[in-house]
Amino acid sequence: MSMINQLKDVNTKDFAKHCYESSSVEKLRAASEGSPDHDEMEHWGISEGQWEEAIVAALADHEAKE
Repeated sequence: MSMINQLKDVNTKDFAKHCYESSSVEKLRAASEGSPDHDEMEHWGISEGQWEEAIVAALADHEAKE
């Protein structure tokens, strides 16, 4: 999880770890191409940009593992 570990904001990092552990590569790719999930943003206390950053980091770490 090297990309995730580089995230500075604690909430963003926690959300990215959650995404990495609970989502498939396909689901993360679809999320990265779609609109941010406002329910997740509210739940995790993150902004739209932080949501996108977390999704990209989780996806990158999954792809690095492949």
